[in-house]
Amino acid sequence: MTFQADSRKCPSCGGNLIFSTEDQGLTCSFCGNVFDPGKLDLMDIIADLDKDDSTELEDDKNEIVCGACGAHVITDKNTTATFCAFCGSPSLVTQRLSRQFRPDYLIPFKISREDAQKRIERFAKTRKYVPNNFYNRSTFKKITGIYVPFWLMDSACTLHTNGYAYKNHISGRDRYSVSSDMEIRFKNVPFDGALAIEDDIMESIEPFDCSELKEFKTSYLQGFYSQRYDLSADKLSDRILGRLQRYGKEAASASLSGYDSKTFGICTARPHDLTQKYALFPVWILTYEYDGLIYKIAVNGQTGKTDGYLPTSKLKRALRLSLYYAHNALMTMPIVIPLILLGILIRSHFDSFLACVYFVLICVIFCLPVFSMYRLAKIQDEDFTRFSALNIVRKAIRKFYDKRKATLLRIKNDTSVLVGERPSVNEYYDTTSKAVINNREVFDLRESYTDRDA
Repeated sequence: MTFQADSRKCPSCGGNLIFSTEDQGLTCSFCGNVFDPGKLDLMDIIADLDKDDSTELEDDKNEIVCGACGAHVITDKNTTATFCAFCGSPSLVTQRLSRQFRPDYLIPFKISREDAQKRIERFAKTRKYVPNNFYNRSTFKKITGIYVPFWLMDSACTLHTNGYAYKNHISGRDRYSVSSDMEIRFKNVPFDGALAIEDDIMESIEPFDCSELKEFKTSYLQGFYSQRYDLSADKLSDRILGRLQRYGKEAASASLSGYDSKTFGICTARPHDLTQKYALFPVWILTYEYDGLIYKIAVNGQTGKTDGYLPTSKLKRALRLSLYYAHNALMTMPIVIPLILLGILIRSHFDSFLACVYFVLICVIFCLPVFSMYRLAKIQDEDFTRFSALNIVRKAIRKFYDKRKATLLRIKNDTSVLVGERPSVNEYYDTTSKAVINNREVFDLRESYTDRDA
């Protein structure tokens, strides 16, 4: 069943939209695209700025365009560039600004370039397998100070979340169906508007202290670079809704007490009463090329918080794997050495054929307990009484086995992942506005004990 929605037009083609009960979304009758109603509501209230052509107010600025990755940076007329801060390419073209560049606010740099370098070095040392040449002087010459464009959102938000909460007991756990209806106001939630910088990196170096926002003046750009936002409202809306939904789950989890664990499914977010500010935030960026890939590390130019992607040296990881296997070999020595000595003893008392037969039989008998221990580690709990002696032995063996396996996986998979945490809902909750949270908790069922939940 569908209903005409005459007040809406398709953002893609301008066609009429109809609401489909099957898709639970607004479908364009012309191009077929489906849109979430909440997303369209958000697109209506987000404004795009700096869309007009530049005027004499922009005559004191230049725009530098990278011929390799297409990134644009803006500088004052006295600042030049020799390489692209985002890909390292020297292929740059300087031109006059073609569009307006008039952010509302700006946070000035407080962290110096030298301090940023020290923070990046400390950050790199927290990761294993970083190539040695990363620490060369030539690497840190590429640290660049950039004012990154951000949208700051102030908004009330209606959130609805469903999930399950669990209470553990001696024989299993009780499951409760829980849901939360919330009305929360957020303040200064930032969303970067630059395509050239990964959103994950920008979010991981938050928060910025917005109490230090100043009105934008070109003089702050002297000696630094800046970017104009290049993400329009329809591209930002998915990120805004996704982040508000994540905050809704965090708020719901914090409001439910007395449970040992919680899981949440879909969270719907409907922002309203929204206002926005267009601001520039200070960020030091280091771009590093290794093995044909580009890695970026960012430093919050106000607080110094550092995060990003780091390369992994294949040689260093291979050496670490060698140590892992050597450790495994050492742990087998109590079994291998007696067998070797036994083989020498047998060989000295029997001819070659009988020596081989005796040695194989003894190896099989000697190794049966080891094989049995390995099999025990893989047997599930339901095959044992929970408190039996055999189950206690099995758990000890399995814990050791899982620990060695986890170590191997960590060595193999330890790459250039982000190590920092993204800011929680508490960072952007508006404390001047009271949150309204209504929870419903209903007992669902009792689950029997499993090893996973123990």
